[in-house]
Amino acid sequence: MQWTMTALTSLGAFTPLFAKTYSAEKSKKQDFPEKRNVIFIITDDMRLDMAGFGGGLMSTPNLDRFAAESTCFSEACTTTGLSSPSRAALFTGRYGHRTGLADNLHLWHSPIATLPKEVPTLIEWAKNSGYFIGYVGKWHVGYVTPEDRGADMFVGRKGPKLMKKPTRPDFKGLDKYYEKGKKWDEKPEYYSTDKNRTYETSEPKHEVDNGIRFLQKAAQKDKPFYLTVGFHTPHPAYTVPAPYATMYNYRDIQLPASYKEHKPGLEYQHDVMWPWMNVGHMSDNDWRKTISYSMGLMTMFDQAIGELFDEIKRLGMWDNTLIVFTSDQGSMLAEHGLYDKGPYAYDGLMRIPMLIKAPGVAPQKINHEVSLIDLNQTLVEYMHLQPTVANVDSRSLMPLIKHGDEAWAKVPDVAFYRYEWYNGHWFGERAVRTPEWKYCFNPCGADELYNLKEDPQERVNLIEDKACASELLKLRKMLLTHLGQTEDIMVKEIMERYIKYEND
Repeated sequence: MQWTMTALTSLGAFTPLFAKTYSAEKSKKQDFPEKRNVIFIITDDMRLDMAGFGGGLMSTPNLDRFAAESTCFSEACTTTGLSSPSRAALFTGRYGHRTGLADNLHLWHSPIATLPKEVPTLIEWAKNSGYFIGYVGKWHVGYVTPEDRGADMFVGRKGPKLMKKPTRPDFKGLDKYYEKGKKWDEKPEYYSTDKNRTYETSEPKHEVDNGIRFLQKAAQKDKPFYLTVGFHTPHPAYTVPAPYATMYNYRDIQLPASYKEHKPGLEYQHDVMWPWMNVGHMSDNDWRKTISYSMGLMTMFDQAIGELFDEIKRLGMWDNTLIVFTSDQGSMLAEHGLYDKGPYAYDGLMRIPMLIKAPGVAPQKINHEVSLIDLNQTLVEYMHLQPTVANVDSRSLMPLIKHGDEAWAKVPDVAFYRYEWYNGHWFGERAVRTPEWKYCFNPCGADELYNLKEDPQERVNLIEDKACASELLKLRKMLLTHLGQTEDIMVKEIMERYIKYEND
């Protein structure tokens, strides 16, 4: 058994620069049901290859069967590699520089505590259109909750309004792992057996049970419903109850070729800005165990999601409900010696699963790049919503769902990505990706350029290679155009000055 990044060389995120190439009017009429019910399932930190359908080697039969009945967006990526800004962009259809939410919330040094109430989301728009609305599980977009925004049922944590005394994380807590002569069977900040829980008392099972409670209520209503089930799984650390913790033999794990490599000029990527970023103590077997425990966690999660799917079928909703499955971003699992997430644009963080099961639509695979933020306008169009603030950075995926890749034959195959802040630290990274190349503009370090056809693991930075100068110029112009189109003024001005200085 191996764990390797799926060798895919194209992922995407789009912007208004290309948003109007295909519109809803150009899509032929679909025989969708009169009641446009929606179940939106979003996981936390799930990479594409954390499921069998995405190339993973763990057992996820329920997700695999769902993928086999869905439109599978094989080249989907996140908008931002951090939970709060990623989710805020998803629910508003607007990038963080427009909404003001570009960093994680409720953490040490978090600059704000919520997506402002005056910034509306899909929830308000669905409420205005008469939907019965439920939200269960992870929110992480601030103390203004889905209930405050109009949800009829909200079961989740509400963040604090004020961080009166922000708690500094314990950066000394991992020093114990450097003590000579000590051995550790498990390292709870990375992998451990949860001895206090079973599957029946696990977090995914709890979230599924709450989602089922809402669906049973919705089945008694005449109005259409919109349910979001937000899972915290499979966010690290990978704390897993038996028997899932040791379901996969860590000795069989093959580590990525890049995991001991550091690149000159990108040392900041390894700064310890959160305690578990301190990975100097991690042995090869520690990394293998971290990966194997994450695989067990996904198999347990798959069991829970199977119960949700079974109840949807029992209630007669399977064939007449739009069901979306996705993740807010991926997570690093040893690639480049990195764990969890941080200010970079590697594929392990960018690539996400995205499945949409639409009523009356045959299973298919979409190879064109799409972005998490595009789900906003997709739901707006399907549910016949009226945004009260324009979701200008989102595009409807309905043309692709109805007509396949041909619908976007004239849409450039390019992705855009941003990483603005990490827990109060500004980075301002912007990236552009084509099927062949990726360019990352890094104001706080060296720029990056990768030939994805020849180097899919992004091991060799070609930014100084004169043979790549024409490709670099093309990508920089593309990124600058995108920044202008999306009114990303501050970073655009920095990038323009930087390129002028470099060219001089």
